[in-house]
Amino acid sequence: MSTGSGLRPLTIFDTSLRDGEQAPGNAMTLAQKLRIVRELEALGVNTIEAGFPAASDSDLAAVRAIAEAVRDSRICAFARASRTDIEAAAKAVEPARASQIEILGVASEIHLRHKRQISRQQALEEIEGAVELARRVGFDDICVAPEDATRADPAFLGAMCTAAARAGATMILIPDTVGCLLPGRVAALVETVRASVPAAVKVAMHAHDDLGLAVANTLAAIEAGIDEIQVTLCGIGERAGNCALEEVVAALAAHPAHFGRSTTIDVRRVYAACRLLIETLALPMARGKAVIGENAFATAAGIHQAAIIRNPQTYEFLEPDMFGAERRMVISRHSGRHALKAKIEAFGLAPTPGLIESLYRELTASAEPVCSDSTLRSLVLRNAAEAAAPV
Repeated sequence: MSTGSGLRPLTIFDTSLRDGEQAPGNAMTLAQKLRIVRELEALGVNTIEAGFPAASDSDLAAVRAIAEAVRDSRICAFARASRTDIEAAAKAVEPARASQIEILGVASEIHLRHKRQISRQQALEEIEGAVELARRVGFDDICVAPEDATRADPAFLGAMCTAAARAGATMILIPDTVGCLLPGRVAALVETVRASVPAAVKVAMHAHDDLGLAVANTLAAIEAGIDEIQVTLCGIGERAGNCALEEVVAALAAHPAHFGRSTTIDVRRVYAACRLLIETLALPMARGKAVIGENAFATAAGIHQAAIIRNPQTYEFLEPDMFGAERRMVISRHSGRHALKAKIEAFGLAPTPGLIESLYRELTASAEPVCSDSTLRSLVLRNAAEAAAPV
């Protein structure tokens, strides 16, 4: 979805390799990460969060290898507000053409008291010092993420954003760390952050899916004028996952006039990118998963199939080829004669009324829920041969 005239740009930040990989079962080798990174770069992702360099020597080496391999996307390294983390991040992204650091702050009272055991003042001083250090070690693109922002006291969240911007932060991220946010609260939250920083400081959104609302909250943030969104392929991530890149991109592509935003994403590569991740992680995926699920562009109901044959828009709001996917007409005991006729024609055979009727009776009486194309072809050939045989 290339930048269009009159549309305000929205940048896309992918954290599949950091937040996505943290989830149980999602660990990747360096070779796998590089394959995913090349696909993300070709997809048109603006910023790729390559990992958490301070986590281990192997993580630092992986981020550095990714930074060396990527030329079109910005590479981001994740860090806590500590000297060790920030210096490791700087070392990791040295080879990058364009780099960013994302520094974690502490926003909510529950995190201040029970996770970090520090005061509000200490948290403010910590984030200011961290941003200043990041600038000294060479970062000019600094994103501050006040963790658990959606459960924070708005006044303190505003104070942290102000402190970070004063120290030199170029972007403030709003993390819905535990996925508790509701779409109706997003605009006020974005406004709290916007009012706390200079106009030049960008604002981004990072949503988790614990309530199944990560995409809805991200779309609400886009409506509220957010500058950047953080997403993952297939919505992978901690616990219930993150905002799914493919679903947000589909919504933007389907409603360009409503959102009035443009991205650099090549929508036609979305399906291929998601399939690569699914294959890499042997990732279980619901059949009905939006945009990329096995059944996302498939139908087996006769009433729907008959209408789709005449005009796909009757039951398809989104065009599958827009995303690099394909429409599938699945024959089942729920299918009708129109779908059978279309399938027979696709096999290069004549769909005579007698042949269609015999197939229809056989399929509706079958205990099998779905008939594969190979099985159906065999049935068509058998029934056609029986109809042609001399009495």
